[in-house]
Amino acid sequence: MEYSIKAIPTKYNGVNFRSRLEARWAAFFDLVNWKWQYEPLDLDGWIPDFLVEFPCSHSECYGSHKLFVEIKPIEGNSKYLENYAKQHPMNKYFDKWKEPNGALFGLNPDNTIWTMCHGSGGGYFEVSTFIRWDYYWIEAGNIIQWKPKNAA
Repeated sequence: MEYSIKAIPTKYNGVNFRSRLEARWAAFFDLVNWKWQYEPLDLDGWIPDFLVEFPCSHSECYGSHKLFVEIKPIEGNSKYLENYAKQHPMNKYFDKWKEPNGALFGLNPDNTIWTMCHGSGGGYFEVSTFIRWDYYWIEAGNIIQWKPKNAA
């Protein structure tokens, strides 16, 4: 798939990211206290951008959930994202009911989707299912965009 947004390599928190969007997601994860690892492993040609672990207080969950996250400069309604995610190569590596689950994160937290077990059920989820994100996303953008003088 062709993207109209050009990747700008960006350094954040000592990590060299392939794009400013990936760096912004890392800053967001830090702000909301989600643990993350960048490019955690190579799955025979597909490298997830992140392994993310986020808290869950549901009584039937084990305290947190883990996702292998693919970052793409896309946006769209939930049906579009669902169809895009279903066609992504990450699907051949994951059972949607076992963690870590594969997830697609787009241009902002409103453009995210993944499937997983949650409580006694499961289904499709997005960032807003677990947190209110608007302030943190704006702050993550400020952290990535504005660099102090003499910054590397």
